[in-house]
Amino acid sequence: MSSPQPSAATPNRFERRRQQNRAALIDAAIELFQQQGVRGTKVEDICERADVAPRTFFNHFETREHLYEAIASQRAVQLAAIFDAACEDPAPLVERLPGLLRAIGIYLDERPLYRELVGVMLRLGGEAGNQVVREGAVGAAMRRFVESGVARGEIGDRHAPEVLADMMTGALNVALTNWSADEAFVLERNLEPTARALCDLLVLGTPAD
Repeated sequence: MSSPQPSAATPNRFERRRQQNRAALIDAAIELFQQQGVRGTKVEDICERADVAPRTFFNHFETREHLYEAIASQRAVQLAAIFDAACEDPAPLVERLPGLLRAIGIYLDERPLYRELVGVMLRLGGEAGNQVVREGAVGAAMRRFVESGVARGEIGDRHAPEVLADMMTGALNVALTNWSADEAFVLERNLEPTARALCDLLVLGTPAD
């Protein structure tokens, strides 16, 4: 009896190794960027931390900008997952949204050397930039967050969910831009009034009489 053939969708050993190397390079880059900044980190440093040969880096990323885009895309997916998880949180909107933004602020404020990378990611276009538009990872997650609030009766339906989601995404991006450009800008502290304003906006988006 012949052995079952592997599914076409199952990665072979070479592809698994390739995926592992790519993930290791991204993880190593994020760690080093947080420790010594973007400009202070060389490709050789990333390869040494990832335990791969320097030529392997360029097998995955044609330039450093391609690495930044990959990190931005990964972070966008992770941020989207956080907002999706918040949709299942039974806490009211006025607690959930401030809690989310506070957590983002605390995480980044504790990593000041990450400012440079955040600034680079915000300036990037292409695939990484597309993660924040309506059908990108972050934009779509913001819309689902708003839609869940509408379904709960917490958010009014005077305005389309995608419009409110655009405003949420824009407010967060402006705060991140300020944080990346100004060392005196404390993200957690500045996201508090942003969260309050967004809650007011979302709750007041009720149908007109």
